[in-house]
This record gives sequence, C-alpha cells and structure tokens, in this order.
Amino acid sequence: MCIKLSVNCDRCRRKAMEVAVNAKGVISVAIEGESGDDLVVVGDGIDAACLVDTLRKKACYAMLETLEEVSPGILPPDDEQVENPQEEDDTDNSKNIEADDNGTDQTVPPHCCLAQCSTNCYEQPHSDIYEVVYDSYGPTTGCIIM
Repeated sequence: MCIKLSVNCDRCRRKAMEVAVNAKGVISVAIEGESGDDLVVVGDGIDAACLVDTLRKKACYAMLETLEEVSPGILPPDDEQVENPQEEDDTDNSKNIEADDNGTDQTVPPHCCLAQCSTNCYEQPHSDIYEVVYDSYGPTTGCIIM
C-alpha cells in the first residue's frame, strides 16, 4: 500500500516510519517519491484504515493512495518463522500477559490498531446533555442568561 504523507522535515518522516513499523502485520516500510512524501508499506493482514488513522493521530496528515495485493514471490522469505513457529507464538504470548494485583497472570487481547482504542475504532464520542432552566420570576433585564 502507498500512503501519501504531508511532511516537511526528516523528524516527521522518521516518526511516520516508526508508527508504520509498529503496526500489526507490517513486513517492510520505505519512503519513496520525489519529495520523500510517499510511505510504501508491505505486509500481511494490515488494517489500512486503522494505520492511516494512527498516522494522522501520531505523526502527520496521511492519505491512502493505493492499496494492492502483492504476489507471494515478491515478499522476502522469513526462514525463522517457517522453521520455528512455536517460538514466535511463545514470544507473542509473553507480550500479552500482565500481572494482576493478586499476582495471577491475565492475558490481554491485542488491539485493532496502534492507538489502544475501544472495541470499535470508529466509535463516536458521547455528548453531554444539558437542561435549560428559566427563572420563575421572568426576565426583568430582558436577558434570559442572567
């Protein structure tokens, strides 16, 4: 996938790359384009909308330009994952286990995106409702706010 970034300095590019690298399923990240504002992300099972949303929150404005499927022959082989899949599962479980106050271990489910959001990434914030109260004597000054 190719994500168009609105960056002006190297620090912003570096921050955008860090955010993209930490996303779930990312294999490689590269910056391309004439002015270095195209972020090319390759991976398996990446939530593109959530990645763009996280980039907007943590780094800079981002817009998804292209999203295409890459054939398996182009992806670099990862021999360690194929030979020892059990070791990878053990390391992932150790990241998701936290100690409770009672000393028991508790498994924490992985989140849908980098910004540890609620169960629904696109949930709207709740608004507060205020009741308008009028003075029982009536407005003597002509202003209902007072």
